[in-house]
Amino acid sequence: MKSNNSSVLIIDDEQMIVDQLSFFLSEFGYEITGLSDSKKALEYINKNAYDIVLTDLKMPDVSGLDIIKAVNEKGRDTEIVVMTGFATIDSAIEAIQYGVYDYVRKPFKFQEIKIILDRAAEKIYLKRENIALNNKIQQMLTNITMLYDISTILYQVSDFDMVVDMILDTLAEGMKIEKAGVFLCDESSGTFRIIKKRGLSDRFVDQFIFQVESKINDVKISSIETTTFFNIENGIIIDNNNLEWDNRLNQCVLAPIRYLGKLLGYMGIFKVEQDIFSREDEIKLLNIMTTQIAPIFQSEKQYGEKLLLTSDSYGRAFYNMISDKMMYAKRMQKSVTFASIRLVYSFESENFPSLEELKKSYKKIVEDEFDSTSEIIWQNFDSIFIIVFGGNPVTIELSCASVRTKIEELFIGEKGSPILSVRYVIMSYPLDANSAEDIINGLGSSLFNKLDKISSDMHRGKIK
Repeated sequence: MKSNNSSVLIIDDEQMIVDQLSFFLSEFGYEITGLSDSKKALEYINKNAYDIVLTDLKMPDVSGLDIIKAVNEKGRDTEIVVMTGFATIDSAIEAIQYGVYDYVRKPFKFQEIKIILDRAAEKIYLKRENIALNNKIQQMLTNITMLYDISTILYQVSDFDMVVDMILDTLAEGMKIEKAGVFLCDESSGTFRIIKKRGLSDRFVDQFIFQVESKINDVKISSIETTTFFNIENGIIIDNNNLEWDNRLNQCVLAPIRYLGKLLGYMGIFKVEQDIFSREDEIKLLNIMTTQIAPIFQSEKQYGEKLLLTSDSYGRAFYNMISDKMMYAKRMQKSVTFASIRLVYSFESENFPSLEELKKSYKKIVEDEFDSTSEIIWQNFDSIFIIVFGGNPVTIELSCASVRTKIEELFIGEKGSPILSVRYVIMSYPLDANSAEDIINGLGSSLFNKLDKISSDMHRGKIK
């Protein structure tokens, strides 16, 4: 708000002064309201907002001090300038105590009035700009906090489809972006396609397909930086292909999702309103989001590759779970330990416990040994997987050894030897491995070697 559009209320019981000031100041762009009736001026102050009030101090019926008090009671950021004669200079000093911006003595020069009003207008402008900046900063902090909070939750969700839905919901509810799409690469064709959308038609989704460094309306899509496309309401051309679509859009932003230098996908944002994405803060928020979700997309990509190799849905889910736990531990700057425990038994025993009795006893021993902060997952009636965040691996290994001792003491055969025992292996991130694949392979191979050794010993008669 500069002086060329500042609103000014002029109040003086001399109509000639009001008329002359109104004419003079309006020449410089001020929006002037001039009144010689101080009672009427009070009504105007109560009903309207003014940037500056220029008032005489000594007036019949309602004094300048009454005007000042009325303006202050409204609680607005209006600046007040008073006009006073030599005889009322004491009143002017009193007015200053009420927080008026400045005062000018009568008779005055019009240029003197203009200089004071210009300074008052500049003060209001700077004050409002500062408030707007603080509000913007607070909103940015709120949005950033929201994105970090949401990303923390996303790291604990194993279903990738659900993760993408939550991302789009966050855009709609937190950033008020109702038209968006998440792009992933179709490895078979090398193109990026929308896998999930909000507010976009199926027809639009089917046609909005591009490759790395494709051009949209002659602007190349960057694989590194966020690319913004304006004025798309006149049409969209992707690599010389005209899209036929029925969406009312005029802006598009494509933010690359990258992890460890690899391009995994894009976050696509579409808008109808003007100048939504011309502000740097909105682009920064989008970049923060893509940075936060990139590890999840990397995990899903590794999953997809793993699934193609194994065609094992359970293996994929297990891999996803391990990866999620590791990413959460990394984000929280904690360690995470994985323990795999397997029951082993002698086939020579005739008095083998029932499966129901066995599982009940096994479960109680394990739950008593590991506290509530441990996540215990039953893979089978004889196999347990345990996850502990921030725990000491040595303490966890001792707990596993305690489980083995209790099992062996509980299930004793006729010859006084245990008919049941357990074998266990543990691996910790980041102490033992830095990837889900290494954790799974390490646990599997170590446990297999232990079980294979037991089998060999049994056949050689070393275990009775």
